[in-house]
Amino acid sequence: MGAEEPRWYYVGDGQLRLKEGENWTDEYQKIESRRAAVPSQVLGAESVPQEPLPGAKSSSRTLVWLVTCAVLILVVGTGAAAAKGSLNLGSLKPNLSASAPNAVTVSAQRAPSTSWDGGGYTKADYVKQVGKIPVLLSDVRTDSGDDLATHIDLMSLGFQFDAIRGLPAPPRVDPAWWAATNTTMSQLSQQAAEQWAGGDRKAAMARLGTVVKSSNTMIAKVNTAFGIRIPLSKTAA
Repeated sequence: MGAEEPRWYYVGDGQLRLKEGENWTDEYQKIESRRAAVPSQVLGAESVPQEPLPGAKSSSRTLVWLVTCAVLILVVGTGAAAAKGSLNLGSLKPNLSASAPNAVTVSAQRAPSTSWDGGGYTKADYVKQVGKIPVLLSDVRTDSGDDLATHIDLMSLGFQFDAIRGLPAPPRVDPAWWAATNTTMSQLSQQAAEQWAGGDRKAAMARLGTVVKSSNTMIAKVNTAFGIRIPLSKTAA
């Protein structure tokens, strides 16, 4: 068998290091961002202020109003007896007791909370981070004739899924699904990068196809959760 060709490997801190066979060389190269991070088609980055819920009205005015009405009814009902000068004060007590309004109970029921705790992250953060996925996938296809560039694009794609996994799950998205999906897509992207570097392009593109389909599902959920329009990626290379 012939000697193994020199290959670049990611060694952390955004750097690649050249390895010849079993020996590491002193050659390093930085991974640089080669395209705009966010597609111009992404819309809706501004957060929408929520209207405050109207406060519950005080029940004290209602109670006073009911008591006043009861007293007026009582006075009118006993007007005839007062005109004859024979108002029976003793009979007034049962009348008051019978006419007194029932206690008004105001139950302050709290409406189901539809708020989402993003841990300090906003819709704009999801537009920025998730919006990079279609751009990176486009880079992979554009650079498919360049071995090193495609290898770097696939590794960058994996790193981006790691960054997205660090965001809280969007509203109405299962946190367990969010974490597992981004973890799987990161691993598939890194595996595709290694297969591409090893010359197995068919296997690398097969893994990339799985990444494209799963990432489109994730993007659709993010679009629905925030009312935005991050474009989906083409499913065919």
